[in-house]
Amino acid sequence: MNYLVSVQAAIDFLEENIEEKIELEDVAKIASMSLPHLYRMFYSLTGYPVKDYMRKRRISIASDHLKYSNRTILDIAIHVGFESQASFTKTFKKVVGITPKVYKDSGMFFCFDRIDLYEKINYLEGRELFDRYPDIKVIQVKDMVVLSYIHRADRLDGIEKEALTVVQYLVQASDLNEKKIRIFGRNIGYDEALDKKSQLYEYEVMISIEDPIVYSIAGMPIKTIQGGMFAVGVTPSTSDASILSLWNQMYSEWLPKSSFKEGKHTYLEEYITFNEKLVRMKLYLPIDRQIRPELITVEETESFRVSYSRSYGHGCLVKADKTLSEWLRSTPSIDYFNAKLYLSYNYDSENDLEHWGEYGITNYLNHEDMNTQSINQKVLGGGLFAVIETRAYGTLTGILEIMHRWIVSGEKYILDDSKQWFAQYQVSSTNNNMSVRIYIPIIERGKLYG
Repeated sequence: MNYLVSVQAAIDFLEENIEEKIELEDVAKIASMSLPHLYRMFYSLTGYPVKDYMRKRRISIASDHLKYSNRTILDIAIHVGFESQASFTKTFKKVVGITPKVYKDSGMFFCFDRIDLYEKINYLEGRELFDRYPDIKVIQVKDMVVLSYIHRADRLDGIEKEALTVVQYLVQASDLNEKKIRIFGRNIGYDEALDKKSQLYEYEVMISIEDPIVYSIAGMPIKTIQGGMFAVGVTPSTSDASILSLWNQMYSEWLPKSSFKEGKHTYLEEYITFNEKLVRMKLYLPIDRQIRPELITVEETESFRVSYSRSYGHGCLVKADKTLSEWLRSTPSIDYFNAKLYLSYNYDSENDLEHWGEYGITNYLNHEDMNTQSINQKVLGGGLFAVIETRAYGTLTGILEIMHRWIVSGEKYILDDSKQWFAQYQVSSTNNNMSVRIYIPIIERGKLYG
């Protein structure tokens, strides 16, 4: 099974039905997975539990309606799949932080874009940078076949919006489905060494659609734009000052601190519209990955015994940690010098009752039955695992995402659902900082039925 294809099919189904009532069992069928497996893989590959993804996408759509339409809050709530204004308001406040009414009249901007797994990239060495610049993502863009329009003017100021206006008119006069197109732009053809007064400025607007040959527009020839890796930032304002400020931040601040270098493919700007009005911009900075040593290894592990505490529902990891800590304080037989702490959890929303998390400890001296009301025993490990060692980052969501994508993209291994993943904490061998080794059970594809 190609997990990426299956989860992307689930995302596409969610997006096509985002304004309707969606049963997760139906999503699992589209992905050809069991529901628990969908939870796990969706969370691993997107970084979001499937229910949270649905919730945030609906709130994102609603936020555009609040800002750029005349619909009532109740009408918007029903339109994006909520049964009442009260439930919509409660969810909106939880996601955005303020009520829909306050948001509508505020200068605040909320956006949660659709995820495309074929674009999505994660990079472990940039985790600290992501924490500092959470609105700048790294994605992979395929080569794009586009319809191209080149706008020429004797001044640079306002050329982008002039070009966009022309293209929007051409699109409205065509048979294109505006919901299925993406509009990009870029500066071209200007040589600063020449006299500005004697040269026309040029700005290209490009429409990327599924089949530009079928849906061609007179005056917009077909061409291919080279794809590649991009750092992408979003600006909530479409003013020239806001756009320039974000470009400066990405190029002057983010890029020098990252593990990337400037790429040779083209810079791009994407226009995000709502009700034919330009509402925000995405800026695409072309980048290439610096050469880094491979961080993920494949190891054959031995099984080992653990004592652990498992809790369920919201805050389950905190509860499990507290229970284990209390038990350790009352258990003198622990070999603390050799013992290692581990954690594990399932791939589901922490707001659901069935969501669980557990903390455990290894290598204790006394191996008699320690099962109590709060502490149990079991065996972990044993077999083939994908392993990575890194600094300890909370619940490790981003790193788990990277590892699962590595497994998927390599096509040599698949997940071993018969075993449990776990993360083992230890003092780093190179310094005194706490590090973590993450173990994800895998099987070689060729040995699956051997």
